[in-house]
Amino acid sequence: MADANWAKGTIIEEEEDEKRLSENHAIEKLRFGLANHIHYYKVKKTKNTVVEQRSGRRRLYDHNLILRSIFRNKLIHKTYGSLGNLFEGAVFIDFGSAILYEEGAVTVRDLYEDQLLIGHLSKLVATDINDTSFDHTRYIEIHMNEREPFPFSFNEIPVLIDDPEFIRILTRVYAKNEFTPLIFRSTNSGPDLFYTVEEMKEHFSSILEANPNRNILYFFNRFIFFRSVCSDRFQLIGTIDERIGVNHSFSAWRYVDWDKRGFEDAFHPNLRYVRMVEESRLALGDRMDAYFMNQSCNFGRGLRFYGNKFKKSITKS
Repeated sequence: MADANWAKGTIIEEEEDEKRLSENHAIEKLRFGLANHIHYYKVKKTKNTVVEQRSGRRRLYDHNLILRSIFRNKLIHKTYGSLGNLFEGAVFIDFGSAILYEEGAVTVRDLYEDQLLIGHLSKLVATDINDTSFDHTRYIEIHMNEREPFPFSFNEIPVLIDDPEFIRILTRVYAKNEFTPLIFRSTNSGPDLFYTVEEMKEHFSSILEANPNRNILYFFNRFIFFRSVCSDRFQLIGTIDERIGVNHSFSAWRYVDWDKRGFEDAFHPNLRYVRMVEESRLALGDRMDAYFMNQSCNFGRGLRFYGNKFKKSITKS
């Protein structure tokens, strides 16, 4: 569980944005995440597994388009500059990757096979639960015993991801250091569909508490959240096109011409925080302001982190 101080506070910088998240989450929970829904997903067969594992190639390909543009420095934060600079070399962790559907973790494979994107990520991590309710929902065990290894990293997660220590350990396993940026995703998965609003907020709070020294990007349902190391709260920087990736009525992503679809089709920016413009078009002064702001925050976080480590070593000795 997250620290009580975090749980009492807000997780999103703007109150209206947090209200929007909570209201959308409550609706998603009511439509898709009640106990009877979850039981149905666990027992209803589909293809080579059950509905709980259902996914689809390119279902979340809008995320690919958005990340490509980010790493081309085409999404600019009004305070912190190019998000591409902030997330170069990030660890990408996908919560609930449907590891048994078709060839397994198909939306993570879409990221792995994207040559315009994968070179910008230091690690790509698929995850899933190991539900012992039924033999066929022991997803981790089935994968380990019956499937070929993934070409990317893979980790088991609990049903409820609300423990900062678990998240801290998970990220440290894959991150190069304490300051490596993180990209999380929970889209059509447990945290964004099955959690209660309170559990969802605990989940967000735990991520914040576990990673104070990292820039964080979180694709959560149709929302995209950003947390700078300069802040202790997320900002809602935009949404994806909800007609495609989070469409539960029919498989809309199968009918998209992905060769013609662009960043502007996939992403709806929150203009309070970001602009869809190339970094090269920014004034030099604006770029320098963002650079020094980020450097100052990183220096402060680093000083605090290593200072605390030094104090602990002195105490132990």
